[in-house]
Amino acid sequence: MRSTKVEQELQRSLSQLFLKRGKVWEDGLLADLPKKWEKHGDLILFSHTSFSNPAWKNLDQNEFWTCVAEVFKVKRIAKQHVICPDGVRTPTVVLVLGKETWVTHIDNKIRYSFDVTKCMFSSGNITEKIRMSKLKCKDEIVVDMFAGIGYFTLPLLVHGKAKFVHACEWNPNAVQALRCNLHDNKVADRCQIYEGDNREVCPKGVADRVLLGLIPTAKDSYHAACQAVNSETGGILHIHCNVTSSGITCNDISEADFNLYNYYNVSNISCNKQLRSEWLVWAKKTADDISAILEEQQCRTSNKWTIQLLHIERVKSYAPHIDHLVLDLQLNPFCSPE
Repeated sequence: MRSTKVEQELQRSLSQLFLKRGKVWEDGLLADLPKKWEKHGDLILFSHTSFSNPAWKNLDQNEFWTCVAEVFKVKRIAKQHVICPDGVRTPTVVLVLGKETWVTHIDNKIRYSFDVTKCMFSSGNITEKIRMSKLKCKDEIVVDMFAGIGYFTLPLLVHGKAKFVHACEWNPNAVQALRCNLHDNKVADRCQIYEGDNREVCPKGVADRVLLGLIPTAKDSYHAACQAVNSETGGILHIHCNVTSSGITCNDISEADFNLYNYYNVSNISCNKQLRSEWLVWAKKTADDISAILEEQQCRTSNKWTIQLLHIERVKSYAPHIDHLVLDLQLNPFCSPE
């Protein structure tokens, strides 16, 4: 979030505080003010790069942070550092004002509560949360393979009215928050949590829809996702990935290139943005990977499968020339001829 009006008010209040305490307001302090932040209830979360100038230490720290809090109309302030390389993306967050670490964030009329020092909130995924909330899932069984604190599980249950969600999560801190959020949003009776590695705990043969909401890639869980799909009626996979591209659109792809993708009916695929060639290449490669897994599973079942590429959703820019995408794949079973 960013607000020029708030930035101006912050500069005014802090410069007055410097003057009041007989300190010199240095020109470099303006550039050190935060340009963006996350607000979770009465807590504001800044990047560790904000307020890093040593001159801020010349003020009484409680008075300084209280002044900042008054501008943002919050009671608590935290700074976020690098993400821990622990496999569950634990944030390194330090409270500089206040002591309580649990926060509540209301997003699309859904309450998400979590410990800000132990779980991340993916605010950049709001468009995908809204897209999931608009799916008509009243009679569907959904498997969320990376449930977290309920980023997609809750929209599917609260707004999408999913019949039932099987939620897999291996971060115990996220599981604790997820249980709380299911209860707070009054949907706990339509969800079962599977704590642990989804490759080991994910239910099989039950899903009308499977979410693989992990970036940069969820490829390690493709096998489990295919096994989770209902073997009699099929289902849809929503596969997240970070994809690098040069910006070339599909208008620049030759007819011969398109012929490579006819097996998956790519000519009918939709996209919420101008489709880029690398996105299409990634979509086909992903479909190939899923197809190979289904062929492997066919050795143990009587079903063959067809795959249809339905949609590519661009969620956000993750970095220069890297986009967070979601591929919707329809898996349809049919009985092998005898």
